Amino acid sequence: MTNKPSTAGDRRKKGDRRSDKDRRTGKDRRSSSDRRGLKDRRSGWGQIKEHRFQGVAKTTTTVSHLLGQPLTVITGYVDLLSASTEEENTKEKLSIIKSQLDLISKYLHDLRNIKEYKTVDFAGVTLLDIESSKPVKDD
Repeated sequence: MTNKPSTAGDRRKKGDRRSDKDRRTGKDRRSSSDRRGLKDRRSGWGQIKEHRFQGVAKTTTTVSHLLGQPLTVITGYVDLLSASTEEENTKEKLSIIKSQLDLISKYLHDLRNIKEYKTVDFAGVTLLDIESSKPVKDD
């Protein structure tokens, strides 16, 4: 028994699914709808984005909660130190620390209130856009 090498002609026998003649064309091609439920098969991207947002929302809520607890303690001690000192130089430095702690607190508040999943490119790094989730205040 001899093994002869396979050629392209051998693979293109009549009725072979790879045959150009038997390929589905036009209306015979598969559509984007799922035959089982008549739902668009491509609509899974919306579900993926929703799951991604749910994961981001849980993560940001957890992180902001965990960081918020020590931030509250640090802010309390800065307030106590500021009230107990009479030196202007020390009060000024504690005021700077307090303002930076307030800024961190604001960012954590923004993280807790994310309503949609958006990213922003910052110096070649993709970051979660927490600025866009701020509610617009009416004057």
